[in-house]
Amino acid sequence: MNRLKISIYYLQELNYRLAYAILGTIFFFSTTYTYKQGLIFIFLPKGLSHFVSTGLTEIFFTYLQLCTIFSFSFGLSIALTQLYLFLRPGLYAFEALVIFNLLITAIIFYSCIYIFIFPIIIKVLWELFSAYSQNFTAIDLTFEPRLHDYLSHLQQLNKALTLSFPCLIALNIVQIYTSKQTWVKYRGIAYITAFSIAAFITPPDILSQTVIGLPLILFYEIQLKLWALYEGYKKQLLIGQPIKSHKYSNRNKK
Repeated sequence: MNRLKISIYYLQELNYRLAYAILGTIFFFSTTYTYKQGLIFIFLPKGLSHFVSTGLTEIFFTYLQLCTIFSFSFGLSIALTQLYLFLRPGLYAFEALVIFNLLITAIIFYSCIYIFIFPIIIKVLWELFSAYSQNFTAIDLTFEPRLHDYLSHLQQLNKALTLSFPCLIALNIVQIYTSKQTWVKYRGIAYITAFSIAAFITPPDILSQTVIGLPLILFYEIQLKLWALYEGYKKQLLIGQPIKSHKYSNRNKK
């Protein structure tokens, strides 16, 4: 009977925490939908004055898609936090500390990415690809960006940035149980795995898969380079340590 009461208590607590996550997601969705135009204005590149819409319901569903992405990301962070608070009483102290540090690191990591790195990437990509339409002088070509296409490209870029932190965590975990020679030996398999993940989460076109697959390969190569630098640093520390002679150690014993 006591086990049944405890099970009901934990189920109620889990339902409450799930309700907090759902209500927080709905509240964030309503807030983003209220300020949807200002939200799109934040992601507009400098110098862009208008967008083109070719469908009757395109603008509505574009706003809906944008607000859904933001609210789902915010709701996922709330759900993970509530799950940690639910499991915290049953964890060891070191387990709770590791999970808490991961949550804090993820919040700081994504905050820095979306505040500092994401606008720079948007600016560079816009200047790079819009230059082709401006320099195309063979015929009279007018570049009129479409709102849905522009936000779709931002969504693909967002997928690549979202996958960055889990990939770094997975690479660090794999690094504990493997050696650097194994990483170098199976580098080709890692490349195939990166593009397989990209093909699984992106539409079936080469550009989308390249946008997602290349950052994963870049993370792999950066991790391998940092690993090599760290091993070289440890060797330099071992070489630079003074070695005590037997005479000196015997004198200290006396």
